Amino acid sequence: MVQVLATSMEAKVLKVLLDRYPVDDIELSKRTSIDLREVRRTLIGMERRGWVKLDRLPDRMFVRLLRTDFLFLGRDETQRKAVKHKKGKNDKVTREKLLNDPYDDIMYA
Repeated sequence: MVQVLATSMEAKVLKVLLDRYPVDDIELSKRTSIDLREVRRTLIGMERRGWVKLDRLPDRMFVRLLRTDFLFLGRDETQRKAVKHKKGKNDKVTREKLLNDPYDDIMYA
């Protein structure tokens, strides 16, 4: 089983290949919204690892999957941390100040 980080460029390319097959490099570039040179560089690296086979034609490069046992690993640890919302003393003070304002009356509106 090949482990691939879910946020990597290889994962984006592999997800398109697993959903839609056969695909050429130009269509991969459009579907992943990645530059064509970056897609080709990624495909060459994946070919060296033995994940895909590239069929090169004069104007296109078709991609064949050699493996389908990919495990997409989750997010990084920094992305899992919850966002802390700041609730402070200032919210309570301003609310009480607005409610107890002597000049906030119908007469002054």
